[in-house]
Amino acid sequence: MRRSAPITFVQLMTASERALWSTDAHPDYYRVPVSRLLDDGRQYQMWEASYARQMREVAHCNAQVAQAMELRKIALRLIHRRGLVDYLRSWKITGDHRVQLFNMFYGCTDYREAVITEHRHYVMAASSGLCTEVLVDAVNDSNGFKLLARYQQLYAQYFQMFSEYSRVEYRGEVELAAALKPTMLEHRSYANLVRRQILVQPPMKARLRFTPLPSVERAKSFAMLG
Repeated sequence: MRRSAPITFVQLMTASERALWSTDAHPDYYRVPVSRLLDDGRQYQMWEASYARQMREVAHCNAQVAQAMELRKIALRLIHRRGLVDYLRSWKITGDHRVQLFNMFYGCTDYREAVITEHRHYVMAASSGLCTEVLVDAVNDSNGFKLLARYQQLYAQYFQMFSEYSRVEYRGEVELAAALKPTMLEHRSYANLVRRQILVQPPMKARLRFTPLPSVERAKSFAMLG
């Protein structure tokens, strides 16, 4: 059986940009951040340059199995980068609670500036996340797709507990922080277990092939499932 050739950089970028501009096919989770990226020419150029660097890492791998594993790594990083805004959106965090979270994550930075910065990073990470999901699906790495879906759920649960724990610790509520810490660490251990599986368990070679989804087909998404 002839070995499948690695996916080229041009193929990766073409499939990604096709997915990005197929606005009618975007899963609900990605619809707003991607539309904001597409409406901002300057930010789109920044995204394109950043995403291209990641896709060059994938293209430099000398086999499709290695490329599938590299795509998993990128997907993991993007899940982490979206964590704060995902939490704010999912739990509708507003007011003093929101301000306190930004103080925790950004320190003494001006609150408005911190919000703008985090939102910009989120829009780019979500847009890259959509493209990476499409590529994981396009290389037929079904095991990787399922593991990433599970990790997305577990990481969201961990981030919720981490934020609650960090918030009470930040306020100096020592006893409550001590009570929350075991649960927070338990959620982290669950997420880390799946993370290790994502990084170690290789995809099935026989199933790997690059079949970009048609632009008219609604994309599957592992983001924010459950």
